[in-house]
Amino acid sequence: MGHAAEPPQLKTASTHPIQYYLSLPEGWTATKKWPVIIVIDSAEREFEQAATAFAQARGSRPFIIVTPLVVTNGGAGFRSVPTYHYSNEVWDRIQNSGQFKFDMDGITAIMQDMVKQYGGDDKFFITGLEAAGHTIWAVVFNHPEVVRAAALVCPNYQGRWIDEAHISTAPERVNLPIVSFAGANDTLCGADGPIHKQINQAITVARAHGYQNVGETLVKNKGHERLANEILEYFSSTLPR
Repeated sequence: MGHAAEPPQLKTASTHPIQYYLSLPEGWTATKKWPVIIVIDSAEREFEQAATAFAQARGSRPFIIVTPLVVTNGGAGFRSVPTYHYSNEVWDRIQNSGQFKFDMDGITAIMQDMVKQYGGDDKFFITGLEAAGHTIWAVVFNHPEVVRAAALVCPNYQGRWIDEAHISTAPERVNLPIVSFAGANDTLCGADGPIHKQINQAITVARAHGYQNVGETLVKNKGHERLANEILEYFSSTLPR
């Protein structure tokens, strides 16, 4: 019997203190390979809500959904945000190692667990709204070799966690699918919106560094929202038939 879909469960990576919500797909069994989507939440840091939105939108699609409690997704004073469950010791580690190192090492550790324990594929899809862009662009520009495709929704870009002189030269970057999605009714991301300038800047940087498969998609009748169904549909379209 395959696994029944269940609400996201809070877990901790086995070799790193990062926490994450995990939701396995309908029919999951450890004997098969499964594509993994990493969902980065916005600066609102509603991690469980984001995990649940994608789990509910998934339907019968075969994705393992992972929502890590990252710390690079915008905003100051995040240590006091109540949706985190990290100990003072972990916060000290984050401060000492640097936020992006904590998140990237954490995502790497989570993915090792996905592969070993849950039949997850080695590479992951990644998505997220607005300030999630800080995290996602940093992952894509530092480690394109671990990403299958990135779908950013109205993403911020301010070059955080990125040294533009040392962006990855991994050959995987050339064809890595990167799409910036926006709802057609999203005033923040429309052609005159404040975030659109950041999107243009990120795309310009990507192309200048040899990322050739970068584009934008407008979603009709949608506003400033996670676009979970549209993102899942897009990732599904990239899976082998």
